[in-house]
Amino acid sequence: MLMLVPLVSRAAVMPYFVAVNDVLLPYSDDTMPFIVGNDIFVSVSVFERLNIWPYISENMVRVILYRGVDRYLTFDTVRRVTENQDGNILQWPTARRVDGRIYVPLRQVCDYFGMSFSYIDVPSNIISSEQVRLVRIVTDSVINDPTFMSINTTVMRNAYNAYQATRPTPPLPTPTETPSPGITPPPPEIEPPPDYSDVTIHISYFDILDESIEAIMNFLDLQADSGYYSAFFVKAGEIADAPDLIRRIAGSGHIIGAWLDEGTFEEYLEISEWLFEAAKIKTVLISSGDASQIAMETADLHGLIFWEGVDDMTHSDELSIDDIIPMFPTESGAARNIMLPCSENTAYILPGIYSYLRANQYTLTRITETSRLRA
Repeated sequence: MLMLVPLVSRAAVMPYFVAVNDVLLPYSDDTMPFIVGNDIFVSVSVFERLNIWPYISENMVRVILYRGVDRYLTFDTVRRVTENQDGNILQWPTARRVDGRIYVPLRQVCDYFGMSFSYIDVPSNIISSEQVRLVRIVTDSVINDPTFMSINTTVMRNAYNAYQATRPTPPLPTPTETPSPGITPPPPEIEPPPDYSDVTIHISYFDILDESIEAIMNFLDLQADSGYYSAFFVKAGEIADAPDLIRRIAGSGHIIGAWLDEGTFEEYLEISEWLFEAAKIKTVLISSGDASQIAMETADLHGLIFWEGVDDMTHSDELSIDDIIPMFPTESGAARNIMLPCSENTAYILPGIYSYLRANQYTLTRITETSRLRA
């Protein structure tokens, strides 16, 4: 029997403010919660401010909230169930879809990821025309709720008035009525979401024997549902130690290249031999870290394809999502190679990278052996 995805009309979205720690979010339909009984539902986009990253399938049936790739929640809006990363079904209210946005139960999500929240009446000296509340999600706030409200008094009042101005205009008064005095503020200008679909991003990985590889591979398997495949650059010793992993990478649709520590052709030949023995595939793709210059010369001399990543990305495993976002170009027709070590830090930031690329409509594609690109 077909089960319908639960829908909620726009009218059910409450004109409430939402804040994350000490930051008041824009006052718009995209951030406003809605209430069902005693449950508050909040858009999954709000949690991105807390490094909890959403994955939403194209048909909005599956919704996953990630904090790193090894702690996550899965919401199935058709089966109306919620599961944790261990596959245990949680007795929670189901995720809901409202005007193309996905909302999840606030209290339960906060409890699961170790957060708290406040649900506060906005004083009448700020907004007197109706009862408005503030939903404030807290992880590491440094100011209390009354202070927060005091600091944001003017901002909240102006945002509320601007939002009200965007609502449908009431019928004009008859000639016998006298309009009330006052000036209606102009509606706020709403910028369209970024569209960098003509910017190409390639993501690839190295150091595949780190223990985080299993969680990373599970995460990438899900991204394949959206056609997002990657590349892995491997060493001879890694293939010898983990041939099953190599076969899994290849079987998942990812490209495999050779990672050259020394940059030499002899090193490439050894990797090629191990790769063919393990997975019956060949590659002409190579990359390197400290030996990049030698590897480029090897590629030019022997007809191979060298792929160069972002230096700071390749050599550091302490980058946050805020460090990485500026590395993505915005110029039309640009392209960038992002190479990540398989590590605990990569596993933590990876959902944020993919969520950012998806939200900004970048073209994310895998390396091919017919491509030539240097970042």
